[in-house]
Amino acid sequence: MRAPENIGLLLSLASARGVASANVALGPVELNSRSYSLLEQLAGTDGVSQRELADAIRLDPSQIVAMIDGLERRGLAERRPNPADRRQKSVVITGPGRTLFHRARALVESSVDEVLAGLDDLERETLRGLLQRIVRHDAARLEHAS
Repeated sequence: MRAPENIGLLLSLASARGVASANVALGPVELNSRSYSLLEQLAGTDGVSQRELADAIRLDPSQIVAMIDGLERRGLAERRPNPADRRQKSVVITGPGRTLFHRARALVESSVDEVLAGLDDLERETLRGLLQRIVRHDAARLEHAS
């Protein structure tokens, strides 16, 4: 069967392949691609609101609440009072969460290598750059809409 030409479908199929591969790779650390994405976002901040996390990984806020609850039960993240706004909580990664994130990142990178095996290093960097531009443009669009 020939590959589709529709860019949206191609993005969807490539994403599905990447998610499936990451989920298999993350099995030993009891994470999935969504919980890993959440840890990755937390690892890059000193604390962030649940709403910001939902926006960052494009999930409904109710899904984020359940995911954070799961990470908290495992001691990987915690909610703390937000010093800038006492009505809000800030979600932060814990020491064990950061340790697990680093282990999980290696597993995910290996799964990405498998998914992108047909691309050379230059093609991978080009793909990364193009995807980053799409994500940045989308984030800017959402920011202006708020």
